Amino acid sequence: MYTIHKLKPDRSIVGFIPAFSAAIIMALIGIFFGIKAAFTFLAIFYWGISVYTFIGFLRTSNANFIIPSLFQFFAGLVAFTFEPKSSGNASPFLGLAVLLTMVFMVWLVLLAATKKIKWRGREILEMAAAPVEEAGNGYTSRPLPAGKVEFSQQEIMDFADFARRNLIAVSYVGKDKVIFVPVMMGREFGFIMGLKNDYTDETWVSFDFDGNVTVNISHRDYLQYIEALSFNQLCTSLGNLFVDFIETHQRGEGVRIIDRMDAVRVNVFS
Repeated sequence: MYTIHKLKPDRSIVGFIPAFSAAIIMALIGIFFGIKAAFTFLAIFYWGISVYTFIGFLRTSNANFIIPSLFQFFAGLVAFTFEPKSSGNASPFLGLAVLLTMVFMVWLVLLAATKKIKWRGREILEMAAAPVEEAGNGYTSRPLPAGKVEFSQQEIMDFADFARRNLIAVSYVGKDKVIFVPVMMGREFGFIMGLKNDYTDETWVSFDFDGNVTVNISHRDYLQYIEALSFNQLCTSLGNLFVDFIETHQRGEGVRIIDRMDAVRVNVFS
């Protein structure tokens, strides 16, 4: 359905920076302190990433995050027990750790290929832009009203849980509203670590408990579009998209939301 992409190609390397940095540091440690020290650093790096990934599970309730966390944990064990001058008689413990690392690595690849651990912000922006054909005068910084709905507070909260688990959007719950913030891959660190408490400079959709829908598209995200689309139409479309998501979820057809996002055919790393 969504075959014409309106966002610029994702050329960000943010997601690869930790791995590149770790490889450089590991090489330097190996040169100055020896191979064992380098692999000890690699183990600590893997364990740190494992903790971060597990925090992602706690924040989102997406159980799929447990798999990469376990892969990173056992990969760290393999690196920590590595002996550069081994006699060749590897311990059964090391063999088990290697086996589990391989099992969880294959499982991780399958999860990545099926987008089970992918943040869906790029798909959301593509879907919002799909029906917008008219060019506009550019960006405006103020949030725009996008209609009125009759969802109950519980229906909105139920969808917020679904959106969080499926990495569709991070939700901020206020006294009288819920705000949904779609997150792109590479931007999730602040949300996972609880460092992003202010959503106002992000793209978001707000549903207050009186039924009012308000939309904000950040300047950074607006500039991701190849053309200067009509800002009013884009905001309206994004609001309608989330309204449709909630209605679909109400009918017990949440899987259709995931199918629609998969149909956008966005790269698994974007």
